[in-house]
Amino acid sequence: MGQATPMSKSDQVKTLRVLQVCHDYKGPFQGICHQYSEAFPNSHVTTLYLQGPEDPSVAQATGGDAVLFFEQRAGSLKGLKLALLFRMARLFSEHHYDIVIAHRYKAIYLTGILSCFFPIAVLLGVTHDHGVFKRRMRALFVTRLRRNIHLVAVSDSVRQDILSCCPSLADQERVHKLGNAIDPKVESELLSREEAREALGVPQNTFCFGIVGRLVAWKNHDLLLSAYAEVAVPGDCLVIVGEGAEYSRLVLLSQDLGIAGSVIFAGKVDHAWRIFRAFDTFLFVSSAREAFGVVLLEAMLAEVPVICTNASGPKEVVGAAGLLFEDENAQALAQQMKVMKNMKPGERQELQSLAKSRLFDQYTEERMVQKLHALLLFEGYGDL
Repeated sequence: MGQATPMSKSDQVKTLRVLQVCHDYKGPFQGICHQYSEAFPNSHVTTLYLQGPEDPSVAQATGGDAVLFFEQRAGSLKGLKLALLFRMARLFSEHHYDIVIAHRYKAIYLTGILSCFFPIAVLLGVTHDHGVFKRRMRALFVTRLRRNIHLVAVSDSVRQDILSCCPSLADQERVHKLGNAIDPKVESELLSREEAREALGVPQNTFCFGIVGRLVAWKNHDLLLSAYAEVAVPGDCLVIVGEGAEYSRLVLLSQDLGIAGSVIFAGKVDHAWRIFRAFDTFLFVSSAREAFGVVLLEAMLAEVPVICTNASGPKEVVGAAGLLFEDENAQALAQQMKVMKNMKPGERQELQSLAKSRLFDQYTEERMVQKLHALLLFEGYGDL
């Protein structure tokens, strides 16, 4: 366990050594780590997942030259983490990394501590959430104790959130923005509308609203069910893809609202992005806690019209390419669902075209790599 899974890309000599460290590979992080791995084709790239069992399929999907699984127990990343630091120190001692990319605060903290003992030319801390540095000690760590860390925010709202907690980083030019991305080539792997509906058990002639995400409180599925109850008529359906602690409560809520017969709880769907064309409308209703929303990119690529909260992070992704509703407002969401149902085909096609253009202009992997390389050039690395 915990051995490197080799993922050699070529026989060429690779002198620059890159390490990315991630808490685990749940949710979007496997895909995100793949994007960063592919951003360094002429370098030796290692990805380290701190939690999660060793899985060859995850290693394959992550890419790069080696993937490590430390298989830390749940809860073992709390506190000072001395045993984990010593284990990581052996890795740093053996490989002498030039660039380290740390996803989420635990990885930022660990690699920041290790940078006290091992020279790292560039240390990027990718911040995927709001509120990460509201804790005073976290802010102190990046502003005063480890001034070599450059923070990378996945959205403008995350960047502003970081600066509100760590204002000195603005003058030091140590906070940058680099959004998540998607590879347009995966569009060829999408199921057709008919295939996707068959896979989900959705009737071919129904108007289908869809949502994809973990069933956790801050994803606001209860808000969605309340809104759907206001607009649902015979022939409509709502598909909820995902699993989580809220499942039983949401099933009961759908029954209480009298809509259980037209709500499909599809559970976890592997490679869920492939079934997006089953939906006539994609819904994104998460609270303001949401910092980005990779599923929005997946819906935009599938050319599914989007209704999205106006919370700052998701709104930044969608822009004018979808319908927005007031965050946490079920009535406003229901109104936009009615608008989408009554849209003329030409109006829907215009939204689809706007979304596709926005995606290709700002959120492709190619654009993400260009921005990352520009950031590293700013840090003094130009030959990648």
